[in-house]
Amino acid sequence: MQAASTLAKTAQKIIPARFTAMAAGVAWRWRRFYDQALYRLTILYRRRLRNTVFVGITGSSGKTTAKDLIASILQRHLGNGRTNPGSLNWPMDMVRVILGTRRSHAYCVTEMSAHGPGAMDLPLALVRPTVGVVTHIGADHFTAFRSQDAIAQEKGKLISALPSDGIAVLNVDDPRVLAMRSLFSGRCVTYGVSGDAMLRGEAIQSVWPERLSLNATWQGDSVRVQTQLCGTHWASVVLAALASGVALGAPLAVAAQALASVEPFEGRMAPVSVDGITFIRDDWKAPLSTIAPAFEFMRQANAPRKVIVIGTISDYQGDSSRRYVEIAQMALAVADCVVFVGPRASAALRAERMAQHDLRAFASLPDAFAFLRAYLRPQDLVLLKGSHKADHLQRLIVARTADVKCWRSDCARLQSCDVCELLHVASGGQIPTATPEASSVAPELPPVLSKSRNEVRPPVMVIGLGNPDPGLADTPHNVGYRAVELLAQRLAIDWVSEGGLALVARGELHGAPVCLIKSMSPMNDLGPALLRLSQNFSFHATQCILVHDDLDLPIGTVRARMRGGDGGHRGVRSILQAFQDDKFRRVKIGVGQPQEHQSVIDYVLEPFSPQFRSAVDAAHHTAADRIVELIRQ
Repeated sequence: MQAASTLAKTAQKIIPARFTAMAAGVAWRWRRFYDQALYRLTILYRRRLRNTVFVGITGSSGKTTAKDLIASILQRHLGNGRTNPGSLNWPMDMVRVILGTRRSHAYCVTEMSAHGPGAMDLPLALVRPTVGVVTHIGADHFTAFRSQDAIAQEKGKLISALPSDGIAVLNVDDPRVLAMRSLFSGRCVTYGVSGDAMLRGEAIQSVWPERLSLNATWQGDSVRVQTQLCGTHWASVVLAALASGVALGAPLAVAAQALASVEPFEGRMAPVSVDGITFIRDDWKAPLSTIAPAFEFMRQANAPRKVIVIGTISDYQGDSSRRYVEIAQMALAVADCVVFVGPRASAALRAERMAQHDLRAFASLPDAFAFLRAYLRPQDLVLLKGSHKADHLQRLIVARTADVKCWRSDCARLQSCDVCELLHVASGGQIPTATPEASSVAPELPPVLSKSRNEVRPPVMVIGLGNPDPGLADTPHNVGYRAVELLAQRLAIDWVSEGGLALVARGELHGAPVCLIKSMSPMNDLGPALLRLSQNFSFHATQCILVHDDLDLPIGTVRARMRGGDGGHRGVRSILQAFQDDKFRRVKIGVGQPQEHQSVIDYVLEPFSPQFRSAVDAAHHTAADRIVELIRQ
């Protein structure tokens, strides 16, 4: 009977899962069959469009803007045509734009993504471009390719695929792009600022509030080109569009006039004014290679105050913390206030501060909005630099005039927030009722008299991280509590409550006043509570030692650090955000990793297995020793 019951329970778990997997497999096969049929239909339909000029654009950046500029020129010169909408540049997007092209259309301009090895093959088979335009080769998608030469090889397929009577439009200022001439025996038109460029740009200017302008020269003719774009780094894209236009027979003056009315594409250095504040939205994507040009725009800009907001940076090599520090230093050199947002934001706090310059870091967008709402004033110029997929920084603008309730940090929707139907659906965090007022400048600390040496010394604040719930006493998340409790026993000092904020034990060690603290707030909300306590006790980050668990260290291992980021620990992140400072000394106690199929949350909130108790107890004593050593130092 028991065996039958066990078999029934097992069947209830396994059979639905199998049927679900089978259904998913069938759906996947039908979807693949449907897609393949559409691809074949598109290839056949493309053959009928013999009189339409198909322009393919690729490059590490500038594709969407180049597409819009080229389409504007060709519309004025040739008449009606088609382009892929927005930045939709995947194969199925090619299918839609091609099947929507009619024989009466004079042109079809498409941008093509080379996001990984082989990514260009299918789009090229669908579009069969007669004109190929390459902007430049950067480090976008470096993770997929591992080298810029490999990126250039993939994007070079566009030039290799051109027919013999086609046209290659190449950037003479980028050696990897210029080298693509060897892939094509037909007509090649080059552009750039080099004297060797067939379409050459000179006298490039873009100092906010003025927009980008330049002189363009083609076959002895020269014209002044005025655009609506922001930043000199768009000059190469403008020249690519002009070169494409004149290569297809458009007079240089006509091509230049066509560019004058093209607005910056959304999220690509696009200005938006709200409440007298100008936001420069460069928040569509943020590979490392695009940081310096955006900062240079801010450096040259004319504005009473300049603010830079930075979200998620991508496509870089090396340690992420070091990169964020470097970016923070670059930003502080050109802006009055720099705000980092996201899970890696606290790493930026290690950057050296500059006089009269403010550096802030917030783990969540609502907290950043609360700060900016109080900080910004009319005539400020604010650069938003981040990833639309990861950050959706646009909400910092939308929330100034609309009731934004969606503050998700994991939304992958590739659409504008102001037209999203989820904008007013509560999700994620909410805007704090009180604006974060923490400053990197610490409050004045009243002197404390050391009894043993009869000298004035500031107290050392030893903060054990943990959860106050008694049921969580022996869990990985509470090893910080246990370590400071052990130290209190050694010093023979008692715990007293401080206004419900924390339990505090005061004593003296090696001639230094010591204050042991166990916050009574939940782990993820430690920061605000500890900040209030610091205001009551008048202490700052450099006086503190944080004692906490670390998933990246084996169970029983103890490490001490003088400062650092949050390492993914949400309690530490909350503290760094509240104090806007990372100069907390650390004692980290290793608690190991969760078992397979066990979530991190479940692991850190469950008691240690009996097999690890002795190692954990020993780690508590070692941690107490490390605290003593830090106080002695």
